[in-house]
Amino acid sequence: MKGLVLLLALAAASSASLTGALPEKKSSAPVLTEPGATKARISGLEDKVYDAIPPVLVQLSNLPARAAVWVEVVRGEAANGRPGKTVESKFFLRGKGTGVLTVPGIHKACRSEGTWTVRVVMSDARGRTVLSTTSFVLQSEFYA
Repeated sequence: MKGLVLLLALAAASSASLTGALPEKKSSAPVLTEPGATKARISGLEDKVYDAIPPVLVQLSNLPARAAVWVEVVRGEAANGRPGKTVESKFFLRGKGTGVLTVPGIHKACRSEGTWTVRVVMSDARGRTVLSTTSFVLQSEFYA
């Protein structure tokens, strides 16, 4: 947890915030379309069951020059094909096609108990691609 906060602080200190335009498998491993494609690693949701959502961070690599990247949340597990709710996120470009995406809006989107799926989505000249997904359970401490 301290490492995640330190990484976030370093990214914020060394990067300028960019505003991104939002266009219209149950695993935390990226879903890649081709070798060397854009990769997204979701950090902060590794334990899978939480009574309160921890800070969420997405590390991006091999970003195309004119791509929009955002995070969606869907209620349920393996929510492929179902539309997600776009959540507030902040992008910090680190250079050479890499970046960090913080997701403070996940707390507003996931307010009730149950299973949730987080998707990292990218839109570029080739279309819309889901880069990574992970699911977690939000459960009150009383039932844990």
